Amino acid sequence: MNTKQNENLSLACDLTAIPSDVREEHVLTAPQLFSAAQEVQELSNGYAIRFANEAGRFMAIAKFIENERLCCPFFNFGLDIEPNNGAIWLRLTGGEGVKEILQTTLFENIEDKDALKQLIQTGGDAHLDEVVAQTTLPLLKGVLKNTVSE
Repeated sequence: MNTKQNENLSLACDLTAIPSDVREEHVLTAPQLFSAAQEVQELSNGYAIRFANEAGRFMAIAKFIENERLCCPFFNFGLDIEPNNGAIWLRLTGGEGVKEILQTTLFENIEDKDALKQLIQTGGDAHLDEVVAQTTLPLLKGVLKNTVSE
């Protein structure tokens, strides 16, 4: 991994990096996915999010990662599946500043739409701007466990 290159990545989501035919779907389905979260554990460099191992959940998380890694290349993604049909854990981590981005998008209410546009960039697509503005944030209000673990 080229650490120098990773340090230079902008810490803003660039939705234009996602193929145009699935951008809107990604923006609309991410809140649905995260609304199914059962628990969130704080990590030193991000968060681990627990989901029930229900039909279709693994593929929904994989589809989220497939798109999110394009628009947010500064994230590290990890997936752990507990044995015996246990929980699925999605780890979202990264370097400096990533935990703060996650904190903002997952837990805080962003009422300032201009600040939201800086955080989630749409390349000037007015329709996508409107879709992002209508997105329900915070995504994980109420499920954070106040523990820092690795």
